Amino acid sequence: MAQVNYTVDFMDGVWKVGLNGKHFGPYSTLDAAVTAASNAAHKAEAQGYEAMLTINTPAAGAEARDAA
Repeated sequence: MAQVNYTVDFMDGVWKVGLNGKHFGPYSTLDAAVTAASNAAHKAEAQGYEAMLTINTPAAGAEARDAA
């Protein structure tokens, strides 16, 4: 079974969804990005793929520093 790997990453002060080295978004909150990535993963599974989702959260305080 083919596999797809989605990521949720905090980049340049916003959340983005990654797939195959490309990032999509931005999303203003972690919840919004996770929802988008989860929905995409479910669609991929419905098409016969094995889908993985990794959430990469910043180190404590990094989100506030990046936003400044």
